[in-house]
Amino acid sequence: MIREHKVSLWLGSFESVAEFNTFINIAYDEDGNQIPSKFQETYEIKKYDMNAIETDWIDEGVDNVEELLEGFSADEEIIPAFKEMLKDRDIKMYNSIILLYRYEYDGEKTHESNMDFIGVVDGY
Repeated sequence: MIREHKVSLWLGSFESVAEFNTFINIAYDEDGNQIPSKFQETYEIKKYDMNAIETDWIDEGVDNVEELLEGFSADEEIIPAFKEMLKDRDIKMYNSIILLYRYEYDGEKTHESNMDFIGVVDGY
């Protein structure tokens, strides 16, 4: 749900940027109605600020959250918070990042996907 000062993070692995874009892109029907992305369907995300999402796909997988999040908005705030959250967990090699700002996701995943919900931190 939309919440000020919250940032939700998903990390994943996709074979190509095209495959990742297919997962995250929103389409529209001939009447201009929004068709939810596969990302939205997988995590049952009905509404979010379309200006508050950042994504990236990189060629080679990385298992370091600092490297994955460097350069994103509010990275000076969110990197330490996610590092603290993940300090006792091993993370896999990831090459795809979704950050949803001003959104607190509840962690319910309804379909299989290449993405893992990592968590929510305060920030931005």
